[in-house]
Amino acid sequence: MLKLAYVGGLGMMAGPAAVHLAADGPARVLRVQDRGSQGGTREQYRADWRAHGADLVPTLQQTVGSGDLDGVVVCAGKNGDDVAIIGELAGRLRAESSARPFILHLSTVSPDFAEAATTFCAGQQVDYVNYPLTGGPLGAQLGGADPKGMLILASGDEALYQRLLPLLQRLGHPRYFGGSPAAGAITKLIGHHMVFNGLNGIATAAAIHADCFNQGRLGGDEQYDYLGFLNGGAGGTRQWDLALSKGIAADNWEQGFGIHHAVVDAVYAARLALAAGLPRISIQAMTNTAFIFSYLLQRYPGQTLATHAVAREMIRSGSAALDRFMEERGAFGADADAVITACVASLPERIRDSALLEVTIDHFESRLP
Repeated sequence: MLKLAYVGGLGMMAGPAAVHLAADGPARVLRVQDRGSQGGTREQYRADWRAHGADLVPTLQQTVGSGDLDGVVVCAGKNGDDVAIIGELAGRLRAESSARPFILHLSTVSPDFAEAATTFCAGQQVDYVNYPLTGGPLGAQLGGADPKGMLILASGDEALYQRLLPLLQRLGHPRYFGGSPAAGAITKLIGHHMVFNGLNGIATAAAIHADCFNQGRLGGDEQYDYLGFLNGGAGGTRQWDLALSKGIAADNWEQGFGIHHAVVDAVYAARLALAAGLPRISIQAMTNTAFIFSYLLQRYPGQTLATHAVAREMIRSGSAALDRFMEERGAFGADADAVITACVASLPERIRDSALLEVTIDHFESRLP
């Protein structure tokens, strides 16, 4: 049975593991980092981890302990958040472990992060793999026992993947995408192109319906029925069922994929399309998405909003202000790389720092304890 610790175990994607991992294995979580944050589902996850048998500890040093772990699972933030976590964990695991430990990194990060982290951790005698998750909080709650449980996008060291497979199958539905350390990260960003283009499509449809059939407003039974019916046709997208339908049916614009995470993912997806030599239409779709998320973050500071809240800014009454924001901040420039840079610059400082483009080994080495 694997002996693990969790960093980010009170979040909506990693927290459900406390229930999915039973006493009979395939893994026992000894410790979970708990920095004392309040709100959301954290209290429930604290109770679930205690019931699992895990100790809640405040620091990474206590999380690693004194050599009793096979590995640490990390599901925390983006490049700028996790570079410090991975750097410190690798150094502490190297110092405390007799056998070669591993870091299982479940966060969505950029491909260059995954590659640099793999090289850095190998130098610390620690195995590292990045397996991003997709399927949202509901998919994480359903786990591997349900066909609609989250997907786990694995790549890197195949022997480690096989060792982790029983654990992964409890948490969701894993698939291995080959030996490249960045293949899982690339696959997650490919999925984001599908997600965000679907979101734009269904939000645009809702805005046009509002203008033509619904007195310029979003919501109501008639609009819900109209879009639900149309979504069953050739243009259907899961973004209706998973996202926008909540806003139309119940005026709920908070539950779902939070824009403070989504905006960074959209930037990474745009960079991937640029690196792959895709046409501007593919890159621009992601930068446009990132800019509208940035606009929402600036317009509603301190509020929790999910991605489908973009629809509220696309109807006639809000579209001009959105256009001004994008024009003034360089969303429609001639150079795609410059547009990506401008998009990151438009973000609130905390989220801008979290994005951390161009990750190198030096970023991790500077965080060694």
